[in-house]
Amino acid sequence: MDLKKGLERGPFNDKQAEKLSEALSGLDSGQLQWLNGYFSGIALNPISVETEVTTNGASPDTSTVEPEKLNILFGSHTGNSEALAENLANLAKERGIEVEVSDMASFKTRDFKKIKKLAVIVSTHGLGEPPVQAEDLYTYLHGKRAPDLSHIQFSVLGLGDSSYVDFCQTGKDFDAILEILGATRMTPRQDCDVDYEDDAETWQNALVDAISKKSGETSHIQSPANEIAPTTGTKYSRKNLFEATILEKINLNGTGSSKETMHLELDLQGSGITYEPGDALGVYGANSPKLIKAVLEKTNLSGEKRVVSHNGEKTLLEALTYDYELTPLSKVSLTKYAEITDNPRLKKILGDNTAVLEYLPGRDILDLLSEEPHKFSPDELISVLRKNTPRMYSIASSQEAVDEEVHLLVSVVRYNAFGRDKEGHCSSTLADRLEVDDKVKIFVDKNTRFKLPENPDAPIIMVGPGTGIAPFRAFMQHREVAEKKGPSWLFFGDRNFTTDFLYQTEWQQYLKEGVLTKADVAFSRDQTEKDYVQHRMLENGKELYDWLENGAHFYVCGDAQKMAKDVDIALKQIIQEQGGVTLEKAEDYVKKLQLANRYQADIY
Repeated sequence: MDLKKGLERGPFNDKQAEKLSEALSGLDSGQLQWLNGYFSGIALNPISVETEVTTNGASPDTSTVEPEKLNILFGSHTGNSEALAENLANLAKERGIEVEVSDMASFKTRDFKKIKKLAVIVSTHGLGEPPVQAEDLYTYLHGKRAPDLSHIQFSVLGLGDSSYVDFCQTGKDFDAILEILGATRMTPRQDCDVDYEDDAETWQNALVDAISKKSGETSHIQSPANEIAPTTGTKYSRKNLFEATILEKINLNGTGSSKETMHLELDLQGSGITYEPGDALGVYGANSPKLIKAVLEKTNLSGEKRVVSHNGEKTLLEALTYDYELTPLSKVSLTKYAEITDNPRLKKILGDNTAVLEYLPGRDILDLLSEEPHKFSPDELISVLRKNTPRMYSIASSQEAVDEEVHLLVSVVRYNAFGRDKEGHCSSTLADRLEVDDKVKIFVDKNTRFKLPENPDAPIIMVGPGTGIAPFRAFMQHREVAEKKGPSWLFFGDRNFTTDFLYQTEWQQYLKEGVLTKADVAFSRDQTEKDYVQHRMLENGKELYDWLENGAHFYVCGDAQKMAKDVDIALKQIIQEQGGVTLEKAEDYVKKLQLANRYQADIY
């Protein structure tokens, strides 16, 4: 007798029929007769069955609800989107929701037809662009072959930095195109700033709640991000900052340099904090007393007024010092300012993205208050301001080498704009307002997308002008301690050889010891025609290409707007010339390096 076929004719779905068939197969006649009597008893007393098999006392639904399945697609630049995807998956599983998590780079577009519920978690890379792992999917959905997605319900979480004009642009683009292709939203898109944890958790819970309600699930389970695990001591994180003591603070630039680059060593003793080469350190700064005073005077507000900030009730002075940013001016703040003041000029600027890009650079909130005055209440003023967000600095040390310390390399930002001398929010805090033995609030930001090769003997090529050299110092420290001397090649650049060769003696020592195989440097102001790292790359094109062909991993760290693009162009030119291929083939070569994690970028 074909049990499965017979069961399929009954009031069972395919999954139930398959399970019943499996359970009944192999039973002898005596066992089947016993079950017959057992099921007859159940049929005569359905109330007792309800009590046993239902969780809420309600009558069982004879039309079985299929378990919901959630597909999660992530596109990550540093690993935060990937971590959030895994967190959402864990939360969904605890609610009884089937989950499938996929990197956008490995996702097969033909599988869209199988998806009913979709969560997209994606960061914005560079200037409003998708991260490398998301590029192909992004292009596909915006192209002529994009499928009809009217069978899909979706929600999007975007990660970004509101100090950029194209804040969370990739998330916005995915959200828009999914709707255009017919998909419907389960929950609204959530745009997350640098301090994304709370907003991400709210979005995750809302999404899982929406799916659970559709499948009849009503119980609420706390998300993994919110759980309080048993601890043997304090666990420091983004939401529980560690106050590290400054052990050392040195200006690495020589006398007469036009730059100011601080090397800082921070004490992690007793914190239990761990990190790896390639990770970043989140550091919180504070607004300068001079700027705060000027803002209070311009708004005619008292610093003693009480306000409710996102960190609780306090004086306006305290809120302006630690809880909000007065510089730089962001598009988000400009938008809020225009809404409160109903200012026609600002609204006109906001209506043209090119005008916004021209207006924001160099301005801060004091400039805006001066140009477009408005009588603010204390609470209105703080509602306009961006929350104080951490600045991410590539860690310049390996924990294996420095133990319970962490080292940073910070370029101090100072400039004059619109008639005033101005400074970087966090860099000036570290340079001017904190000294040795003072404390600074920090956390480690794991970067799973900027790591040394798993094979310690694999060749590495490191391109890091200016403070972009920081993670490569960590790479070399790590290899030195591990006594692994796989081939390594450094390209470093700055303004002047005599004043701006950061960590010069260390690099010379690494070369002498063989930890560093080769170094090429470019100092742009030492000759009439400016010289940059990409020029050194092109001069060494044949050897660089040979390294890549022999399995080298290529790393670039530093400025995203110009340097990283110029380096990328130079790399493709080298592959085109040395490999004897077209530009299209060179671009494909580079894409394959990126997807294989052999071309990694930490750019800002």
